[in-house]
Amino acid sequence: MEAKTIGSAIGATSLAFGITDILAGKRFGRGIGAGAVEGGTLFRTVGTREVVTGAIGLAFPSSSIPVWTRFAADIADMAALGSVIARPNPKRAMAVTALAIVAGVALMDFLAARAIDRRTRAAA
Repeated sequence: MEAKTIGSAIGATSLAFGITDILAGKRFGRGIGAGAVEGGTLFRTVGTREVVTGAIGLAFPSSSIPVWTRFAADIADMAALGSVIARPNPKRAMAVTALAIVAGVALMDFLAARAIDRRTRAAA
């Protein structure tokens, strides 16, 4: 697969995740036990970052920089979810599930960024 194809796929995925997080942020926040206000703010913030990263990724699909940025943000997202998990929370299992999903996405972002870097170097 070409670097441009990988970058475009990650960019489109980021846009989709971002829009979903913005629209359903309060619901997601309640679902992981962070509450509608705090969780809603968290998910809207994450969603906005995803939309921006996705748009940049689509504009520059052969660059790994948006994907590396997304990977770094995944780490920050995991830290935020960790704080939700660490406190008393009746929905801790859902927060742990969300953390596992973000960890999987982070792994995919890491591998995609490396693949773009390798393909870009090979083409040069």
